[in-house]
Amino acid sequence: MKEIDPKNDPLYLLAKAVEEGDPEAIKKVKEHLNRSDDPSEMRYLEGLLILLGEQPGELEDPPDFEDDPDEYWKENDYFEV
Repeated sequence: MKEIDPKNDPLYLLAKAVEEGDPEAIKKVKEHLNRSDDPSEMRYLEGLLILLGEQPGELEDPPDFEDDPDEYWKENDYFEV
């Protein structure tokens, strides 16, 4: 297995930029996200954007509402009313 060099790994560098509060971090992450076609990498990048306060993209599921009546009936439509 090949070892990753952190100084040349783009995901490491982006995570480091987010951690250090780089003002260009959002732009850098979005640019890398637009170039990526690896779903795992894209999820990771969207996670970085969430940490930066951005809205989740299409890979992240919206929050689940516990008391949503519409969702209840969709999940439990086998019950007769």
